[in-house]
This record gives sequence, structure tokens and C-alpha cells, in this order.
Amino acid sequence: MKTRTLYLVAVLALVMAACGDDDAATTTAAVSTTAAATTTEAATTTEGVTTTEAVTTTAPADNVLRIEAPSAAITVDGDASDWAAITGLDITLEAISTETIEAKNATIKVAHDSEFLYVLFTVDDDFNWNADDPHLSASNAVMFAVEAAAGPHMGSDSEGEEESYTSLGMVDIWHWELECAIGEEQGGATGAGPGDGDLGNDSGCNFDDEWSTDPETREDDNAAGAENSLLGVFGHTNPVADGEGTWIFEIRRPLQTGDAGDAQFVVGQTALMALAYWDADNSDAGWDDAEHVQSSSLGWIEVTLI
Repeated sequence: MKTRTLYLVAVLALVMAACGDDDAATTTAAVSTTAAATTTEAATTTEGVTTTEAVTTTAPADNVLRIEAPSAAITVDGDASDWAAITGLDITLEAISTETIEAKNATIKVAHDSEFLYVLFTVDDDFNWNADDPHLSASNAVMFAVEAAAGPHMGSDSEGEEESYTSLGMVDIWHWELECAIGEEQGGATGAGPGDGDLGNDSGCNFDDEWSTDPETREDDNAAGAENSLLGVFGHTNPVADGEGTWIFEIRRPLQTGDAGDAQFVVGQTALMALAYWDADNSDAGWDDAEHVQSSSLGWIEVTLI
């Protein structure tokens, strides 16, 4: 299990580091809303197969961001070409709290088949990857609400001093530090195993399955019945040192896992999602736990499986 300090403004707090004690997860109920997705047509490009086109949905008058996740045949390989016909959502990831790190443009697409949910998270940023120090590589996280009452601040309803937090509900965090190489399959679904007794961990590549109910802590998913069935492959459109381009983070997870710390996905229902990205260029030492960009200022992104 891991505990890490976070500083949040609105919807998402995701950090990296320190250890603590396990807490038991308590629910497997799917989170759903009744909001309908409103999207524009998907844009297309003539770029190479590793690029992803810019596609945009327009937020309705209530300012809620919505996206549809259609049924599709997706292969998780770090190549976004099989997502070309799927409409996505263009967003700007902004710095948390009062940090002055640079905002990043990103696109999110979601799809499913009869067994898996698929996520394509792309971020416009230069290529930073270091085999020896993950803080000198980019990092990212995707978060879903597990309990309907989960608040925007990693499950809680406030930010500030730790003692002021009121826990409202659990969130499921897919947290990915890029310790393995571009194009390599990563996550618990590879069968690597945790190696350290933390069932939510991917000990080989550090693509971990975690949960939280408050902004100060993030727990490895180690309760009874826990597992890590995430599969991810990352790519980049210009994978040379400091090459300007776009990160491609492609992720798959079963719709249903039976794990109390996981969000459960049902076709016809809506899940609540948020995103975060850490830039290795933040300092000479790479990214810092409390300095990242995220989608908090945009509120929950409502993802409807159709």
C-alpha cells in the first residue's frame, strides 16, 4: 500500500510516493448518471499510424463534459490508428493548486467490447523517458468514481489540512509510472505479479491499480478479492529525446472485476472519469509528487457506454 500527499483544486488528486497501512475497500456498485452524451463528428488525419487525430466534443449549456464509449474492436499496442472512427473529447489539463507548471492539451477516447473497457489518453508533450529514473519519464493516471457519493477531491468533499477532509466515497485510480519501455505490455494483466504482496501493484513496470477516499492517501488495491487486471501500452509520435509530439497511453481493463476497489462498467450506464499527467520537464530532477496537470477544473467527465 502507498500513501502520498496531494494538493487539489477540484476533481482529481493523484500523487506518487510513500508507504502506509492498508484500508479495506467496501463497495462494487457501478456509478451511473442519466446524462446523454453530446458529441461532434470525429476528425480524421492522414498522419502515420502512431498519431491520433484531434477530435472535439462540445460541452452543453450545463458545462458538464460528456463522451460516448461505443462498441469497437481495439488492440492495446500503443498505436492509435484503430481509434480513428471514435469521437473523443479535447481538454486542457491544468496545474493543481497554485503551481505554475504549463497546462497540457489532451484528448480522451473510450470504447468497449463485450469483455473490456478501453481508454485512449493522449497528451501533447515532448518525449521524456529514462530507464533508470521514472521521475525523468512522463507519468499519468486515469480515475473513476466507485461510489456514487465520491466527491471531486479523490473521494472527499474538501481540500486543505488533512484533518478537515470528509470522506464521501471511493475512487478507482489507474496509476502509471513509465518504468518499462515504449511499446511494451504493462500492468497486472501481463501476469508479472506484484512481487511485494501488494495485489494492486505491477512490480515489473509500475502500472498499478489503486483506490482512495481522500486527497491525502492513495491505497494499493490489496483487500480480499483485489487484483490488477490492467493492461497498458504507451507510445509517442516522435520517440526521440525531447522530441515534440504526442504521448499515446492505451489502456484496457475488464468491464467487471468483482474487486471492491474497482469501478465496474455496464453498457448503457455512465461512469465518472478524471485524468492527470506528470511532466518530466518540471525540474532537473523530473516531476514532483504535488506538481502535475489534471482535469479538476473541468469537473467529472461523464462517460456513457453505448
